Amino acid sequence: MTVAPYEPERFSSTIPYYATGRPAYAPALLEWLARETGLGPNSRVLDLGCGPGSLTLPLSRLCGTVFAIDPDRSMIEAARASAQAQGLTIDWRVGSSFDLTDDLAPLDLVTIGRAFHWMDREETLKRLDQLVAPSGAVALVNTELHSLGANRWHAVFEEVRKGHGRFDAFYRLRKSEDWESHVSVLLRSAFADVTRIATFEERMTDIEEIVARAFSFSANSRSVLGEDGSAAYEKDLRARLMPLEPTGQFPEIVETVAIIARRPR
Repeated sequence: MTVAPYEPERFSSTIPYYATGRPAYAPALLEWLARETGLGPNSRVLDLGCGPGSLTLPLSRLCGTVFAIDPDRSMIEAARASAQAQGLTIDWRVGSSFDLTDDLAPLDLVTIGRAFHWMDREETLKRLDQLVAPSGAVALVNTELHSLGANRWHAVFEEVRKGHGRFDAFYRLRKSEDWESHVSVLLRSAFADVTRIATFEERMTDIEEIVARAFSFSANSRSVLGEDGSAAYEKDLRARLMPLEPTGQFPEIVETVAIIARRPR
């Protein structure tokens, strides 16, 4: 199985944009996930590939001990600062899916938000099988975006993003028919009892948040595009989107999804 090149600082320049640009996970979905996996004040949870803590912070309010791991030290520093500002206690660690130490066990839940594709998925699940408690689970959490009403601005956003992005061979593989889905990988693992839960929310997203979203992708980051490329990207995005919603407020439906995988009983 092809694995993404290991680049710990791949998302470093996206930090100012990731937390504000990527759609927030729906609180209702996280509460549902907590109920579904039996989380409580004594539960131990690992957020693997935590980034700036977009999933870690709200999840920490629903359980006991929380560990958060990301390979990018800058991401961890940003996440730690957000947690301290909110008075949250989280065990932050710089590392990857290859750095899962025995002291993490026993884990009641491992969450992976928008990051599983960057890992060696088979080897990660094998290692988690050694760390997750017998009744524990792994949950892949994501947001998916849908049109609200007749406005199809997402299609324009993606056209501009792809037109300016610097996509590598691994990205092209992920978007091809040769890429094995996450669910397929899970079904071949020890965590082969797979279910899916989701919630839908109507949201209004302003143009500044959309611009932040545009720069939150690794292939469209400012460090990849450079100063001139970034300026051209933002100018093109605003020029294409604003005629669709002159108020600068863009409607969308945000679906928050959790794919929950357990060991078969």
